[in-house]
Amino acid sequence: MSIGEQTVKQRTICIMGRLLDQDDGLGVYSANLLRHMFKLDRNSHYLILLRSDKHALLFKSYPNVRTKVVPSRSKLWWDQVVVPIAARRARADIILNLKFSLPLFSRIPGVFVLHGSDWYINPRNYPWWDNIYIRTMMPIYCRKAVRMLSISQVVIDDLIKYAGLDASKVTPSYAAAGEHFRRIEDQEILQQFVSRYQLPMRFMMTVGRVHHTGHDHLGEYPGGNNERLIKAFCRYRAAGGTLPLVVVGRNIEQYLRRHGFDKGSLKDIHFTGFIPNQEIVLVYNLTEFLVLATLYESFSIPLIEAMACGCPAMVPSTGGCPEVAQDAAYFIDPMNVQSIAEGMLTLERSADLRAKMRETGLKRAKMFTWQRTAEVTIKVLDEIVPRIKMDLGTEKSV
Repeated sequence: MSIGEQTVKQRTICIMGRLLDQDDGLGVYSANLLRHMFKLDRNSHYLILLRSDKHALLFKSYPNVRTKVVPSRSKLWWDQVVVPIAARRARADIILNLKFSLPLFSRIPGVFVLHGSDWYINPRNYPWWDNIYIRTMMPIYCRKAVRMLSISQVVIDDLIKYAGLDASKVTPSYAAAGEHFRRIEDQEILQQFVSRYQLPMRFMMTVGRVHHTGHDHLGEYPGGNNERLIKAFCRYRAAGGTLPLVVVGRNIEQYLRRHGFDKGSLKDIHFTGFIPNQEIVLVYNLTEFLVLATLYESFSIPLIEAMACGCPAMVPSTGGCPEVAQDAAYFIDPMNVQSIAEGMLTLERSADLRAKMRETGLKRAKMFTWQRTAEVTIKVLDEIVPRIKMDLGTEKSV
């Protein structure tokens, strides 16, 4: 039998895709990475496992991709029982989880993505039982994984220090802004958006969250640092600052009122609620600058999205923001209210600084693309199980 007549088994990648259900940066990461992987690698079969049918049709246009919904009330049961059974039945060659965790008792090689080390850096952001779980299971998952990818180098460094991570098994793959994040010159589109959300003519903006996303039983998330941000804004206004603040995110006004902020302390703050990722590009194009005062960002999707739109960004000096932005952002100490307030004043009062940051931010953002992230991811998978490239009846490993 000739090579052309032989039956060649292309590799099958089983993807744990429950992260797609999240309407946050992790959900954005997952959808963009997978789209670019599927475009680049048409010689592998992909099986995406989902807990719900929310995104069951998201990748229907890719002929080598199959989506299967396998519900489960428990994430732990889904990870450790449902996924390995489905992967074994599909004869998967690799299991890829877009978040940390893997089926511990599966013989199929596993790869997962490290998105942060916040449990070690800011343990007060999480309940005691979640910290115990992470500190117990993170080292176990890391030992189980054949290879790992990381959203940034700072996450790798943190987990080497706190969790004994084997650096030889990890490759930084980063993230990026979607292709729709760009400078928008169409004033009609921008003004329609301003009218719909009743935005002020000039403003600064922030993207915040007050709840743990992707967790069934976790409550408020203090890592958003919203209280210090609002106190800093009040101090900025008292010092002569004139810009109002636009806050994007779910339930933030309600959170602040529960934590003692009254109508007076929230004066000149406009709460938009959640804005979909496809539309938030318009806010970045309208604002004078972005303010992020979060305690820790492992990569910061809002930062890279803002830079891609030419929006100056003021971000924390902690976590991955310095690695991502380098000299393209203004850095503040998120624990220091005065540092945040002074940053607001500095950016409002210096048009030259904002112009410089727009230019350097646009250049820096171009260094991060989803295609590059997908290429790094596929290369890691290739090192575990090479692809078989099918071309006119011949077979070839790549």
